Amino acid sequence: MSIQKRKIAYHSIVFTDGEKNSFDYTLFFKFMGYLSSLKDNERIFRDEKNKKAVSIERIEPVTKEGMNFLKIIFKSCKYNHFPDYMSSVDGSERPTDKRIDEGDKELTHMMMKVTTYEAETIFEERRNGVTIGGVIKYFNQKLKEYYSKQNIDSELFLWAGFIPPDEFLTSLNKSTRISIADIYLTKSVLGSEALDLLGDTDYDCREELVLTMKSRKKESLGKRALQGLYEKVGASGTNVERLRLFGKDIDNMDITLDTLKKKKVNQINVELRPNGTVDSYSIFAKLEELFGVTQ
Repeated sequence: MSIQKRKIAYHSIVFTDGEKNSFDYTLFFKFMGYLSSLKDNERIFRDEKNKKAVSIERIEPVTKEGMNFLKIIFKSCKYNHFPDYMSSVDGSERPTDKRIDEGDKELTHMMMKVTTYEAETIFEERRNGVTIGGVIKYFNQKLKEYYSKQNIDSELFLWAGFIPPDEFLTSLNKSTRISIADIYLTKSVLGSEALDLLGDTDYDCREELVLTMKSRKKESLGKRALQGLYEKVGASGTNVERLRLFGKDIDNMDITLDTLKKKKVNQINVELRPNGTVDSYSIFAKLEELFGVTQ
């Protein structure tokens, strides 16, 4: 097999109601199970505006080293485009036998590490494949169907924030707006005099608490204050464990910044099949490595 470089990008997929981001681990896995249960003709989504059809070829849940993953392969095609074939040898042409509703099948791979906070996603970026925006559009269209069939009354939909490959502070300085800051605090603050919320009552919750700050509409939280919070993350004598920010970059793209995320690689070497398509086993093995799977 030949080797080729493929561009990848990182995204954080969460639920949102348009105002507040959250993540429902159980709902997400039930929804993925629903997608897996659909027949081929039920999985298809046609984007009539762009003449593109999108479907899921495979969803594979995997648990490795205590981490829960979803390996997903999307397939897509551009239809309504059927020019004549041209020979690369002599330039001769012949009519295509492709139907108007058919197009060349393109595969796009993505892998998610699903936690209680998000579906952290590594996505194969391909010009001829489906985009992350197309994936979210597909998910939300199917999520509405799922709600309807399960009689679930919910306004939640899925949202993806791009995770820049730079270090946290570099990405923060490049951002044009930070609208939401989630500050993860140690559970011990519940017993402090400043936040004497529960007194001596026994309680059971996650190991940390999350304090959410929101900017005024169309404004941004102060970068200097956020930089100060960053310096407190994990520092001795503070209760700040983690900082996660949601905002916009210079290209007005939704971004997610997280102190848990380290600098990212943006290309991987993958093996190609004889027909020029990516070997799925090869690319998922590389994505597992990037998620920290060692075996």
